[in-house]
Amino acid sequence: MRIKVKFASSNKELEICMRIRKSVFIEEQKIPKKVELDDSTIKAIYFIAYMNDIPVGTARYQKTQFGVKLERFAVLKSYRNSGVGKALVSFIIKSIENKNNIYLHAQVHVINFYSRFGFQIIGEKFYEANILHWKMVYKLNTKF
Repeated sequence: MRIKVKFASSNKELEICMRIRKSVFIEEQKIPKKVELDDSTIKAIYFIAYMNDIPVGTARYQKTQFGVKLERFAVLKSYRNSGVGKALVSFIIKSIENKNNIYLHAQVHVINFYSRFGFQIIGEKFYEANILHWKMVYKLNTKF
């Protein structure tokens, strides 16, 4: 299976990213639309992942006062555990020029996944969208 990740640059690709997020976050995880679909209030860079030319995953990052926040990683259920998430994380980290302050808020069940890329837990657990999370920061010079 061939996985390709790229910047989502067209309106069509952005719409596909939204559909993937709706499927994963709103339908599966029952996150309210109002919480999940905040795209009109932030400026973000979007990514889309394809498997054999089928759009199956997405993510984005935004610059915040604390650094670059990776967020909204979503892979369609039938394509999970096939390398799509790994390809998204790898591509996004490589695309960020200044890697000094990269962080994310990880749902508790994916902590080990992000740890493999050099992310480390800091602080206390917290709830975001009624789901338990940890803040994780990227450790420079991690090979993945």
